[in-house]
Amino acid sequence: MLEITQFLPYQLVHLANKVSDNFAQVYKQEANLTTPQWRVMAHLARGSFSAKQLCEFARIDKSTISRAIKQLEERKYIELKTDPNDKRSKVLNLTKEGLEVYERLSVLAHIWERGLMQSLTEHEQTMLKQVLAKLNTSI
Repeated sequence: MLEITQFLPYQLVHLANKVSDNFAQVYKQEANLTTPQWRVMAHLARGSFSAKQLCEFARIDKSTISRAIKQLEERKYIELKTDPNDKRSKVLNLTKEGLEVYERLSVLAHIWERGLMQSLTEHEQTMLKQVLAKLNTSI
C-alpha cells in the first residue's frame, strides 16, 4: 500500500508549498505583494509576455493571473502595450516603478535563498540543483 508521505510527488509538493509560503513573507512584508503578483513580476522581469504566457509560465489559472495583472496595473508596477510583433495582441511589461520593486526584492530573494540553503553543504546544493533539473527534464 502506498504511504503518501513517502511518495515523491507528495514530498515535492509539500516542500514546494513550505518554501513558497516561507518566501511569501518576504515579498508580502517588503512590497505588500501576493504570490500571483510576485510571480507575474518575476516573469515580466525576464521580458514582455502576454497574460496567456504568464498563465503557462507561472502555472496559475487565468482568473487569478487576470486579477494579479489588474492589481499590479493599479499600483503602476506593470503596463499593457501592443505587441510589436502582432498589433492585434497585447503584452505586459514592468514599469520603471515595478522594476525598482522587483530589483529590491531580488536582493532579498538571494539573501533568503542563501539562508534556506545554508543547511546543505556546497556539494549537496549542487547535487540538489542537478537532481531537480534532471527530474524536470524527464517529465
